[in-house]
Amino acid sequence: MWSYIHLISWVGIIIFTLVALGIYKQSAKVFTVMQMCNRVLYITVIFSGVMMMKYSFSEHVVVSIFKILLGLATIGVVEMLLSYRKKEKPSNLFLVLFLVCVIATISVGFYLSGGRPLF
Repeated sequence: MWSYIHLISWVGIIIFTLVALGIYKQSAKVFTVMQMCNRVLYITVIFSGVMMMKYSFSEHVVVSIFKILLGLATIGVVEMLLSYRKKEKPSNLFLVLFLVCVIATISVGFYLSGGRPLF
C-alpha cells in the first residue's frame, strides 16, 4: 500500500511541477497553488518513504541510503526550480537537474522495490 501512495505522490509532484512551470506567465496565483500542492505531496512522499524503509534496508542498505539522498535532492531541485521561475531568473540548469534527478530516483526506486507496484 505504501508503494502506491509513494508512486502516486511522485507522479503528482512531477505533474504539478510541470504545470507550474508552464502556467507561471499566465497566472501567478495558480503557480502558487501548484507550489503549495507540491509541498503537501513532499510530506506524503517522505512519510511513505519512511514507512517503506524497513523493507529495503534489510537487503540493500547502501542503495537505500542513496535513494533517500536522491529523493531529497529531487525535492530540493524542484523547490529551486520553482523559486527561480518565480523570481524570473534563468532556470534551465535546474530544469536539467530536475529531469536527471527524477529519472535517477525512479530508476533506483524501482530497483529497490523489484518493479512493484507496476510489475
